[in-house]
This record gives sequence, structure tokens and C-alpha cells, in this order.
Amino acid sequence: MLKVEKAVVAYGRATALREVSLVVNTGEIVTLIGANGAGKSTLLNAISGVVPLKGGDIWLDANRLSGLPSHRTVRLGVGYVPEGRQIFGTMTVMDNLTMGSYAHVARNWLRPLGYAGWALRSDTVKSNLEMVFDLFPVLKERRGQQAGSLSGGEQQMLAIGRALMSSPKILLLDEPSLGLAPNLVRDILRLIARLRAEGLTILLIEQDAAAALKIADRGYVMERGRIVLEGSSQELFRNDEVRQAYLGKTRA
Repeated sequence: MLKVEKAVVAYGRATALREVSLVVNTGEIVTLIGANGAGKSTLLNAISGVVPLKGGDIWLDANRLSGLPSHRTVRLGVGYVPEGRQIFGTMTVMDNLTMGSYAHVARNWLRPLGYAGWALRSDTVKSNLEMVFDLFPVLKERRGQQAGSLSGGEQQMLAIGRALMSSPKILLLDEPSLGLAPNLVRDILRLIARLRAEGLTILLIEQDAAAALKIADRGYVMERGRIVLEGSSQELFRNDEVRQAYLGKTRA
């Protein structure tokens, strides 16, 4: 589904990605492993159109993403949950979810109305909202609440729900467990596995590399802007260098 070919990204004179290539097949969870500053988030930003490529290409199915702005990549099927959630804190939960339906808003499927700012007119948007509320019942309970008043875990649920409202083909997740309590981390990882089981394709960055490999099909290891290793989750679990650098004393 997703193909990155020799992607190069530079910030001024500093090169963040150095001819990075990877593939994510339909229905997979693929995880990116690497230290802070390895280029993982830059890669997700490049795929989603937040930062431009200096070289290389990115494809989603038959659509070339290279050079497209982020609102165009969303319409083509890229859902992005950035590091730090980046929800609209002063807006309600419902308004945040509605904003996630931008691709549908652009087709005039929403119109202004009093409650939560919008009335949902599209069957697609309605079904997406029902799906999000099924995944996250607490968001339905708090749909009229200001998003900034939610707990950290609830805000992460909202960020994922907002991305799902765009009907993505692939979901990019950047550190979804960052700053969450261990029990909430387990809940988020179970949710990611559930989304894959329901047919969604996922590219995941996760600070807990061992936990990520447990739910992923395959993984790539990044160092200093390059892919230095790739393989199935089991292969990476058994790799001594990966275990020493990223998995600690974890046993496969």
C-alpha cells in the first residue's frame, strides 16, 4: 500500500533522512525502531506532507504523495496521529472529531448548526463517528466537553479518533503511548491491534520497542536518518544488536 523510495529530507544543511526506503503492505502493522533523532518522526512528516522531500518518492497505492500538501494526502487516505496528540484543546470533543472529517467537509458534506458547531450530513461521516464512539465510549460521554480538559489517555483516544474520521487507508502513529500510565499504554496497544484486525494498515513509532514488536508484523530500524535493518518482528526480537540497543533484557 505504502512505498517510500530513497526519501531524502533536509532541514537547511542538516540531512534528516538519507535515502530511506520501506514498504508497508495492506493490512500490516509495521513499526519503526530507533533512538531519538534517528529520523522516525521526520519520515512520518514526509509521508503525510508536513515536510517536503529533497529527493526520492513516496507512493500510496497508485498515488504519488511526493510534493503534495498535507490536506491532499489526507484526502488520498493518509491518517496521521502526531507525537504529542496536538488536539484542539479549546474546542469540544465533538468539534475535534468533526475537524477530522476535513476530507468530507471539503465536499460540502457538513453544514453549520448549533450543537457542537456542525450537523453531520454524510453517511460516511456518521458511520465513522459511530465507529469512533464504539472504540472510545468515553468520547461519546464527553462529546460536549472541552478537549483540553480530558486526561492524557482520553486526549490520545481523541487524537486517534480524529484521524479515523477521515476514513484513512493507512494510519501513521507517532509515539501513541508517550506520557501515559502503563495500564493505558496496554489499552492503546490493544486498540492498535484491533484496528489492524478490522483491516486498517498501520505504520507505528512507539517508544516501547518491545511492545511495538509484539503487535507488529514487521519492523525497520533507523539510525542517523537511514534504515539499517529490517525484518519480521520475530527476526528483530532475536537480533542481538536490536535487543541490546532497544529491547534491554526482554526475551522473545
